[in-house]
This record gives sequence, C-alpha cells and structure tokens, in this order.
Amino acid sequence: MKGVRNILPGTDHRGFTLVEIIAILIIVGIVAAVAISSVMSTSGTGRISQESVIKNHIRFAQSMAMKRVTMTIPVWGIKCDGAAYWLFRTNLPDTPANQIVLPDESTVQVSLADKNITLTAFTVFFDGNGRPFTAYTSATVNTPVSAANPLSITVGSLPAGSSGTFAIAPETGFIP
Repeated sequence: MKGVRNILPGTDHRGFTLVEIIAILIIVGIVAAVAISSVMSTSGTGRISQESVIKNHIRFAQSMAMKRVTMTIPVWGIKCDGAAYWLFRTNLPDTPANQIVLPDESTVQVSLADKNITLTAFTVFFDGNGRPFTAYTSATVNTPVSAANPLSITVGSLPAGSSGTFAIAPETGFIP
C-alpha cells in the first residue's frame, strides 16, 4: 500500500506527543520564572517599604504634636541629617535629651545605612495644630511649609537603583 503510513510499534515516527510538549512548556516556564526573579531587584520594593515607614514616622511626630504640645514643649518633629533620622520634641532637635525612640525602633537615631536607603536631609516641626514648619524658633518666629517654602523628601535605595519623592502638604501636613 503506497502512500499509507506505517503506524506499527517500533517504526520511525516524527513529531512530539502531547505529554512531551507539556513537559517542555513546564520546564521553560520554570526557567523563565527563575530568570525573571533573579533579574528583578528587590531594592525597589525595599525602598518602597522603607518610604512607607518614614511617612508613618512623620505622621507619628505630627500626632504627638497634636496630643502633647505644652508651653515647655511647643513642637514635635523629625530630623534627618543624611545618615540617620530621629523623632524630637521642642525646637532643639539636635539635643540628645529631646530625642525620642520611634515606634518599632531600637535606638533613638534610625540609621539609613541599616535600612539600605538614602534620604535627603530635612527637618520638619509640627505645632499643636499639626501644621508643618521647616524652621521653628517660637510661635511667632518660624517658617511654615508653604507653596513658597515646600518640603519634599527623596528616598533612595542602596545600592543605588530606585528612588521616590514625597511632599508634606502645607497647613495640614498631609503626606500622600
């Protein structure tokens, strides 16, 4: 019989079975997943999570100001010197006696290197109404955050790779 293909066992068949094709697709999928996960950096997600922590620490400083401002402690705030940041009370952020340990932290000054991030240097003060200031000497001598005096904070990852910037809104201190 010419033209009829011999399909008896032990004869030469060309092509792949469905099981072989599925096995190859599974292997290619696993290799692709491993390759993609090793290429994608975790520094971006680490930076985003640390940025969220920093925002929450700033919000905490604002809430402390709105709850605990007195005549002797007119403001609360957060200061970053580029190597660390810390919570403080009064208008003297560099005085160790005024520095307070932030929630979920073990030391007064939070080391940026330990968190694998960089942070622009900034100081933000909050008065009893939660209004943000970039400088605060007294209730009458201060520099409020405003359109003319904005406060933007940039958080970068270590090693360098990704960065994000957020701003503290004038008057309300809102942080998106």
